[in-house]
Amino acid sequence: MKEIQRVSITDAVVESIKEQIESNVYKVGEKLPTEASLCEQLKVSRTSVREAIRILQALGYVENKMGRGAFVADYSKAREEKDAWYDAKNAQFYDFMEVRMAIETLSVRLAVERATEKQIEELREIHKSFVEANENRDMAKMIMLDELYHTKIIAITDNPLLININKQLLKRFRAYRGDSFTDKNVYRNAVEPHERILRCFETGNEELAVEEMKKHLEITEKDMREIHGSQKNDK
Repeated sequence: MKEIQRVSITDAVVESIKEQIESNVYKVGEKLPTEASLCEQLKVSRTSVREAIRILQALGYVENKMGRGAFVADYSKAREEKDAWYDAKNAQFYDFMEVRMAIETLSVRLAVERATEKQIEELREIHKSFVEANENRDMAKMIMLDELYHTKIIAITDNPLLININKQLLKRFRAYRGDSFTDKNVYRNAVEPHERILRCFETGNEELAVEEMKKHLEITEKDMREIHGSQKNDK
């Protein structure tokens, strides 16, 4: 019962901050109040605020700037983008997976090489929240945290081109990511790969990180094919 209550508080914090962003109380480009200040304003724990900020980041409402804090992202601009290169009419999930395989294997190699201890700790916290969401069968939170875990790895590369490509892919791939977590056997498949990738960061093993990411994405593609009942030859 305690866990259900904690998750409910986190969701309430997300809605409260999102409402203030959408109503222009917190304007685009403006720095959000500190965690301590939000805790005081909303009368909630630091853990609830921290998880809420992560979720808002995954939803595109918040952008974390290293060493500066959390800022309101230009979420409306992203929604208004039209005719982007990734909006190919016939693109299927396996097309996205091919692009992810190229981008994320490169990204994890660079990220392991460049990660600071603080960034590794942030990745640990995201993974911990992901495991908790899995245990609670909280599908909405698992989708957001899975997205945030992979996005964090790409952010650690500090490569603006990789980061921008990933941002453009996120919106279109989000539906497929949601589908992959609708099957109770599928969502368990992400926990151990995330754990193994995290250990590569902790040990500084770039080559193994690439292999673990590749295996993870191959399992994800297999799961999606089973859910969609599709084969690439059917395109």
